Amino acid sequence: MINRVEKLSGTKVIITNFMSKSPLYETDLMDWLTQQKLALASRDITALDWENLAEELDSMGISEKNELKNRLIILLTHLLKWQYQSSKRSISWFTTIANQRDDLQDILNEKPSLKQYIPDILPKAYRNARREASAETGLVLSTFSEICPYDIQEILNPEFLCNTTDDFEKAM
Repeated sequence: MINRVEKLSGTKVIITNFMSKSPLYETDLMDWLTQQKLALASRDITALDWENLAEELDSMGISEKNELKNRLIILLTHLLKWQYQSSKRSISWFTTIANQRDDLQDILNEKPSLKQYIPDILPKAYRNARREASAETGLVLSTFSEICPYDIQEILNPEFLCNTTDDFEKAM
């Protein structure tokens, strides 16, 4: 049971009890989501599963940040490989870099508030990318800087490091 307190007209307080709809949440998430969407659309606050809605919204935020981090790891790993193993550059690396840049740019354009998390996420993503690049290239970990050598503008810039047609043709 969830208690909700509302202030009306300055001094009047109404306490409303809402039952959690958690059994459906636990047994059929898709059905639960549909019912919650319908309750929101019809403004039926008594049908809302407040506790689980709050949890799901929190999970959505975490998922968005994780997607940002995972895409940065992939992109940074490939930028490091591109920079440190120029003799092994390939179309695959080139397209991965280009696609990850495009996808990251799309994510940040669609969800601009994610940009505020980049200063916290980038060092963590780089730490993982550095380790992956070392494993994939066979180069010792100390080959790569401990601190990300690129800023976010460079990372997302299609002209930086692995750029357009010239690098694509060299990779072929």
